[in-house]
Amino acid sequence: MSLVFEAILPHGPDVIAEIAEDPAVMVKTRAAMEEVGRRFAATRAETVILLSPDCVHTFQGMAIAETSQGIRTQFPHMGEATMTVGTAANAFGGLEVPGGRCISDHFACDVKLAETLLSAAGADFPVVRAAGENGELRLEYGVTIPLWFTVHPHPTPRPELVVVTPSPAMPREALLRFGRLIADVARDSGKRVALIASADQGHTHDCNHKRFGFSPAAAQYDALYCDAVSKNRLNRLLDVSDDMLRKSWSDSLWQTLILAGAIDCVPMKVDLLSYEVPTYYGMVVAVYEPIQSDGKE
Repeated sequence: MSLVFEAILPHGPDVIAEIAEDPAVMVKTRAAMEEVGRRFAATRAETVILLSPDCVHTFQGMAIAETSQGIRTQFPHMGEATMTVGTAANAFGGLEVPGGRCISDHFACDVKLAETLLSAAGADFPVVRAAGENGELRLEYGVTIPLWFTVHPHPTPRPELVVVTPSPAMPREALLRFGRLIADVARDSGKRVALIASADQGHTHDCNHKRFGFSPAAAQYDALYCDAVSKNRLNRLLDVSDDMLRKSWSDSLWQTLILAGAIDCVPMKVDLLSYEVPTYYGMVVAVYEPIQSDGKE
C-alpha cells in the first residue's frame, strides 16, 4: 500500500475537552479535530507516523532562557542536526493539569516499520534511535494530543505508532528528502500508513504573554503558512526567514517540510478545516487525502 492520509494537527492541551480549563476557548479547533478523527477512521490506517515537535520545544525553552539572560539565541539552529526515530514496542502518553483533570493512553508501536525507516535512512540522514525506558516511549503533549483525536478513539485493533522527531538544525532540503523517504518506506511496507505533523504556529500573538511576548512576525508567519496550506504549496515554506522563525516562535516548519516531501511522492488534495488564534498561538487543522491515479479526488 502507501500513504493513505496526512494531516497537520495542533497540540494545545485545551483542545481536549476533558482537560480544558475553559472548553469554549478552542471550540472551533476542537470541532475540526473531531472531524479529522472521523476522516482518519475511514482510511483504515494500520500505522501512524507522527512527526513530533518535542525537539523544537526543547530548543525553544533553551532559547527563551538565554533571551531572558540577555544572551543572543541561536534558535532555530541550536543542537545537532539529527532525526530521532522511536523503536520501542510500546508508548505511553499522559497529560495532567491543575484541578486534577488528566488523560492517558498506551499505544502499540510498529517496530518493524521504524527499523525499516532507520535502515532506509542509512548514511544519507543522521538518524538516532529512541528505544525508550523498559521498551516504552514516554510521549509528551506534542504527540499525545494529535493521537487523542485519531488513534485513541479508534476501535481495536488500533493503528500502531512510529514517532519521528526532527531537530530544527536539520537542513530544510534534508527534511523534504526525509519526507520522500517516508513515502517510499510506506509504499514498500504493504501497509496503509498515515503521516501526521504535530504543529502549532506563531506563539507571539499576545502582547501580554510573559513567556513569549509579542511580535507581528507571528501573524505574518501564520498568514504565509495558511496560504501555503490552502494552495497546497507547502514547499513555499522553504523560504521562511530564520528571523521570522525566531520572532514568531513557531514550532511547525520542520514537521511540515517532511510532510511536504511525502506529498511530492504521493499527491494529495488538501482541506484546511480551521485556523484560529484562541490564545497566544495560532492553530491550523488540515487534512490531506490521496488523489487517484486518474486525477479524480
